[in-house]
Amino acid sequence: MIQISLTQFLDYSAKVSTIAKINKVKEIKRSPDYHPAFDYWKPLRDAIKKIHEQGQPIENLKNLLSTVDEKKVKNYTRAISTYISFVKRNQVEYFSVGKASWNMNDELYVSSSPELGLIINGKKYYVKNYYKKHDDKTKVILKNINATLTLMSLSKPNFEVDPDATFAVINFQNGKLIEAKAPLIR
Repeated sequence: MIQISLTQFLDYSAKVSTIAKINKVKEIKRSPDYHPAFDYWKPLRDAIKKIHEQGQPIENLKNLLSTVDEKKVKNYTRAISTYISFVKRNQVEYFSVGKASWNMNDELYVSSSPELGLIINGKKYYVKNYYKKHDDKTKVILKNINATLTLMSLSKPNFEVDPDATFAVINFQNGKLIEAKAPLIR
């Protein structure tokens, strides 16, 4: 069985050309199994969740910059600033979410857990954050990532899904929330 992460699936779906998609599949096939030590964005993902869980001021995310490798500081600074700006221009409340997965005929398994549960301006979302830098072969817009949002909504969660909630991706390149438009099918 092929096992991939939601980030890998989103990276694939955000590719703008068939060649870029093929190259992404080849890259995923060659990539080693997941290990937290090689997860570039794990410290930021963990810090965002911890700050929300503990009800700390969102500006505390900046404290993470003193703990990350010097090579990551520029990208982390950009991502942290984007997220802080997103939270400040919206009314954001956190709620806990569990794990979710999707599989196809026991041949393809996608770990598809939302990273965060957020109530944004009164509306409930199951959120995946997208941190990576854009290139000319990747465009994180609804048209390109609708497959990812649909996969999230069709996944089997180990938590109760609110039927009024929406699956979404926060694009850390521009601070925009990209909402699923397809109806939830359960």
